[in-house]
Amino acid sequence: MKILTTLAENDYFLGVAALLNSVIKNGTYVDKVIIGYRGDLPSWLPELIKSKNGHTFDLGENLVVELVEVVGALHMVHEKPKWFEHLTFNLEPHASEYYFYDSDITVLNRMDFFGEWSAQGVGICEDVNYDMSSNHPIRLQWKMLAEKNGLKIERELSRYYNSGFLAWRNEHIQFIRDWVTCFDLMKSQSGDMKQFRVNDRTKMILSANQDSFNLAAMITKVPISVIGPEAMGFHYGLKLMAHPLGPKPWNINFIKAFFQGNPPRNADLSFWKYACGALNPYTATKVKSKINQLKLLKGLGRFYSK
Repeated sequence: MKILTTLAENDYFLGVAALLNSVIKNGTYVDKVIIGYRGDLPSWLPELIKSKNGHTFDLGENLVVELVEVVGALHMVHEKPKWFEHLTFNLEPHASEYYFYDSDITVLNRMDFFGEWSAQGVGICEDVNYDMSSNHPIRLQWKMLAEKNGLKIERELSRYYNSGFLAWRNEHIQFIRDWVTCFDLMKSQSGDMKQFRVNDRTKMILSANQDSFNLAAMITKVPISVIGPEAMGFHYGLKLMAHPLGPKPWNINFIKAFFQGNPPRNADLSFWKYACGALNPYTATKVKSKINQLKLLKGLGRFYSK
């Protein structure tokens, strides 16, 4: 059993629709999707059936989706480590492979590549701000915190990783335990955990979720396999996913943004490309109109931008 998981609340379900449509378009590969959610569920979802852990529906393509409520009041990004622990050890302990994508991501390449990737170790992507030397003062503070609490540094790293994607196999589940351990060490110094982040990078903890993810990569004995920032579309190169930084594609007034010097991003086009499919939060007419608008503005952006 191969599991895909994501987390969503409020309008991030629009991102879930595009994510799952993109997964199906690129070969599906997984057997089941588990969405951790909070709040009300959108009305455009297919008919829901009660399941052991929440609600379920059939997405076609032999793909079942289960919705499981997340119990917790932290900002959703900070729920990740504990959600993965719950998924791996309680909800689906017998699964062979697990894949997490942030709910604003769309997949751009064949899904079975992610399976080939996870066979090499825990799959991780470098962040847009990826350069963080092994003797960076913040990383050295992390090392001191880890060693003070009896954790051994297993590998010296010089890159900073983005927690918006993670791939792991059943034989590598110790990485999830290591992440939870690091998160518990760091969360008290992260500020208000109901916010995305409070501090800046001069503080030891910018984001408990992502900094603990990076510390876990340093202390774990589990093999990891890393692809650079190009994997999420942050740089040129091997594009596996589109991950929009900043405003989300479903919230942007693209005409206004264009005249402010911000033409559409590749991630915006990718979202609207997959906004219709097995899940349809929008009408086909609206999606087609939006795609045409974005293509025009993106073309014009070659001549007019910041």
